[in-house]
Amino acid sequence: MKKIFFIVLLVCGFLGQAQIVFKNRDPKGSLPKFIIKNSETEIYNKLGGKENLIQAFKQVPQIYDNLDGRSRAKMIVSVTDNVARRTFVVTYTLYRQTQKYAAGIEYTIDFHDKRPNKVFNEYFDSI
Repeated sequence: MKKIFFIVLLVCGFLGQAQIVFKNRDPKGSLPKFIIKNSETEIYNKLGGKENLIQAFKQVPQIYDNLDGRSRAKMIVSVTDNVARRTFVVTYTLYRQTQKYAAGIEYTIDFHDKRPNKVFNEYFDSI
């Protein structure tokens, strides 16, 4: 009986999706949350009080530093459309002693016309 329960539990664990949900520290921020799933990163914005998915990338931040009790990960993605080039620098840190995450997104909009560039920095905590 114990073996059957363990096998069922193991299968359920493999079928479940690993994800980390980050919520903005500033409730009035332009990017209220982002989600890192198995192999995808989703970034949401706030329009009319509702959260809408604005970007979904088929990659996740990769760990680049793992020394001092923290695991740091970073991802840089650019998207170009008719109006501007948008660059997202997504970083997060896992504090291994407390198992808590902190994250940040630097969001740069480089307009194709003469408008000045805009840079937004948003900071997040895991839920």
